[in-house]
Amino acid sequence: MTSARAELNTLEASGLVQVAAMEPDLEYLFRHALVQDAAYSSLLKQDRRTLHRLAAENLIALYPERTRELASLIGMHYERAGDLAAAAEYLIIAGEHALERFARKEAVAFFDRAEAALGPDDPRIDLRLRAALGAAKVSWTYRGQDEGIGRLERALAIGEATGDQKIVGEMYFWIAFLRRMRGETMATSPELRHAVDRAGEIGAARGDPVAQAIPKAFMAVGTMFSGEFREGARELEEALEIIATDADHVTGAILSGLLTIGQARLGEFARAEASLARARALAAEGDPIALLDVDIATSAVLVERGDIREGEALATSCAARSEELGAIACAVPANVISGAAHLAREDVEGARAPLERGEELSHIASMGAFQTLAEGMLGAVRARLGDLAAGTAGWNVALERAISTQDRYGEATTLWQRAGALAHGTPPDHERALEDIDRAVQLFEAMETRPAIARTLRDRAQILRALGRTTEAETADARSRSIASELGLKDFS
Repeated sequence: MTSARAELNTLEASGLVQVAAMEPDLEYLFRHALVQDAAYSSLLKQDRRTLHRLAAENLIALYPERTRELASLIGMHYERAGDLAAAAEYLIIAGEHALERFARKEAVAFFDRAEAALGPDDPRIDLRLRAALGAAKVSWTYRGQDEGIGRLERALAIGEATGDQKIVGEMYFWIAFLRRMRGETMATSPELRHAVDRAGEIGAARGDPVAQAIPKAFMAVGTMFSGEFREGARELEEALEIIATDADHVTGAILSGLLTIGQARLGEFARAEASLARARALAAEGDPIALLDVDIATSAVLVERGDIREGEALATSCAARSEELGAIACAVPANVISGAAHLAREDVEGARAPLERGEELSHIASMGAFQTLAEGMLGAVRARLGDLAAGTAGWNVALERAISTQDRYGEATTLWQRAGALAHGTPPDHERALEDIDRAVQLFEAMETRPAIARTLRDRAQILRALGRTTEAETADARSRSIASELGLKDFS
């Protein structure tokens, strides 16, 4: 040790190295990266590997209580030593530690390296499962759902039978979540149903009430966003009473945010505020993206309640934050809500940019429901700005997707937006607009989405007046105002 200290003092005196830290341990750094590169290059390859292995082993031996903190460094040394099997375990620990610190992209990079380090014949199945699960938890927010689903399903194909069943159950939950996020439904996707069923079966076998409640929650989300808002919200609220007590905070926050949006669409704003408060409390223990999800849900409530400008400002801010974080899955709804708020204020030109960005990112993130909404509203923007052909193409795509995925809310919103564009056309086509708005009202009535009912009835009254059907217009207007007054919608004078 004396010799090493003397040699370090000599190197420091020569200006090659400098003291980086005195506490908790003495650390030195090269004064210049070129000096470090030159010193490193002067070593034979085998000597480098030997030194890297010694460095890893000494870190493990000297600092056993700091393994998680030093895992990235240990993993790097094992990689450079050529021992990929040893590196894999520490890279996974490093990824999990990065998740705990909310360093999402850093975490995915560690999991990527770990998966690359695990050979095809590596018997440590749980390591493979942990790497796939860790990566899927975060990569979907900026790489889209497809990659995460693929990683999880490939790992399960190898390790479902012999792996830790708690990890396997959590993996099935994330497959269900990601498939639902990209627009799949229980009725049309056997893969989604299988994931939900397996998560529930594993939870039941383990006697874990949270694991059993999570699949029920996602069945409720599917029910809610296929149009059965009231029933789905009730089931989701019941599941959350169990989930929020013991599940990880990010999962609880995401599900609470989805419940908030469903309740707001029903016009149940007191319930929505309560769900929002729970989501915010859970997200406070989570990461920046969980907090961003809560703000997006808040913007949705504001717009539904008629606080249009405030909701628009928050959604626009969320869209910018999403881009800064690289969180595509957050940028999609934030941009769509911002665009919807612009349209609600008759700011057609202002709606174009966020809707185009939301539609573009929805393809990358495979978020079918928001893709439908963005395309339907973009159709209205393009038609009202003079390009009816482009508007019609957008409406047709949106309606085809909405019907094929049983997205009644997306279908109703697209018809409503098309009716408005036709009524504002040159010349206006009030007869076709009335057909669309009547169908939209019918769909919103069936879904009990009362804020949307009030607003479509208000627009229906305007179309009826343009057609000279004054008595019917007064009836529609009276009912519109009655619902708005009952709900306290602030965009009704």
